Amino acid sequence: MSKSEVVHELYEICKDINVEEADDLVIQAEDAEEKGFIRTLTDYVLQQEQKRVVAERRF
Repeated sequence: MSKSEVVHELYEICKDINVEEADDLVIQAEDAEEKGFIRTLTDYVLQQEQKRVVAERRF
């Protein structure tokens, strides 16, 4: 599998992570760098969801 395919698959998986799962993933992370990576990914997913909610005027 190419890096491009791996990144796309990671993106698809991350889109479905909810807040509770994100907290569990951070807790299970092996070190501070991994925790930061997970937080960055989940922050991005939440930001995209917020944009959709605002655009749909569901706030």
